[in-house]
Amino acid sequence: MEEIKAIASSSSSSASSAAFQQTISTGGLNTLLTTHFPTIQPLTPIRNNIYAAICTIIYVKIVMEVGSLIRVKFGLPELSRKFLHLCACSSLVFWPLFDSEHWGWRLNVTVPVVMSLRLLYKGAILKDPEDEDVRRMSRTSSPSELLYGPLQMTLVMCYVGLTKFYTNIGVIIMASFVGDWMAAMIGLNYGRHKFKVPLGGEKSIEGTIGCVLGTVLGIMFYSYMLDMELVRWQLLLTYGCISALAEATALHNWDNAILAVAMEASATQLPLRMG
Repeated sequence: MEEIKAIASSSSSSASSAAFQQTISTGGLNTLLTTHFPTIQPLTPIRNNIYAAICTIIYVKIVMEVGSLIRVKFGLPELSRKFLHLCACSSLVFWPLFDSEHWGWRLNVTVPVVMSLRLLYKGAILKDPEDEDVRRMSRTSSPSELLYGPLQMTLVMCYVGLTKFYTNIGVIIMASFVGDWMAAMIGLNYGRHKFKVPLGGEKSIEGTIGCVLGTVLGIMFYSYMLDMELVRWQLLLTYGCISALAEATALHNWDNAILAVAMEASATQLPLRMG
């Protein structure tokens, strides 16, 4: 009788251990923590994804503070705005922290969802030109500007985070915003040969070349950070040129949305991986 109880107890213990093992997250955050801090208790999938989302919130808070510092202390509002732009599109480097086998990976869009609602409220309802977000993200301190470039960016981040999570297409779309950032930086500081397209703003050849380079570097960097296979170099240049063409010909104030549409359309038609 005692032997039967011992066997039953052992079986129950084994089952409980197996069940516990199944609740351990395979997410990158849990792996990172248990690798460097072996004594801590492993995270469950939902906790892994919640904590990963909190990491993105902390990242954005730091980025916003640095952006304000650039604008207020150094008196560089355009650099501050573009800094926020670059850091926003780079938030996908947090994707590896999430556990994609659990529905909670969708929490990767926590920040862009909240920011989209915030921009809608401040740009369409509050309309305060002295608001910190208006001064930080607009060119002319006009609240309505939040409803164009900044809101388009956050909505694209929501779309990519929910439908293109951990895909080459998601990387390509977000990398095009690196190209957009580099086009603005190079065009602003070194643009000498200007041109203008109908319904679009004034561009420069130097900035357009910068867009090609920025998109290529963005795809390479994000692919490396996400441990994804890099697309062929011929395609890297192709995507860079498509991004530059879309950025140069985009309707004024609609470049973020047009960039995303153009890059997804091209990425779905062209091969993505090494042959």
